[in-house]
Amino acid sequence: MTHARVSYSRRTFLFSSAAAATALVVRPDESSAAVAATRTLTLHTRWSDESFVGPYLQQGRYLSTALDEIDHLFRDRHCEGIHRIDVRLLDLLFALKQRTNYAGSFEVVCGYRSLATNRMLLKRGEHVAKDSLHIKGEAVDVRFDEELPLAQAHQIALDMQLGGVGYYPHQNFIHLDVGPVRAW
Repeated sequence: MTHARVSYSRRTFLFSSAAAATALVVRPDESSAAVAATRTLTLHTRWSDESFVGPYLQQGRYLSTALDEIDHLFRDRHCEGIHRIDVRLLDLLFALKQRTNYAGSFEVVCGYRSLATNRMLLKRGEHVAKDSLHIKGEAVDVRFDEELPLAQAHQIALDMQLGGVGYYPHQNFIHLDVGPVRAW
């Protein structure tokens, strides 16, 4: 009889332990993933003097109104064309912000570029790729304020290995895209 009692106690203990462990696993931790899943950016375009400041991802979900505002901000300045900006590009900017502790605004020199604008720039002899990722909303040319030197931003972007990185020190911007890892 003692043996059966010990066995019952062990089963009760194991069951209670498993229930307690499950309760701990199921209970949300408000200080970790959900809070860390909020991503904010500060973006500005000098040519239109428009800005976006705030979260674009909150509680692990991309915010459609924020994405619409960013699409508008990144629009083709030559034809006012708007295209959906790839969220991976926004995440890349956020990662660069985190990696550099940059608190300033990303100045968007060029975001989306229509196929017609790209062709026009090619004909004018501008340094643009025939199949530019700007056409797909997967690239951005950005400047930084004096808080983040261009050469430092360039080196950190290269080290991150998250896509293409172009360096244009004479125009004071870097190109970032979410295509294959490469540099020029």
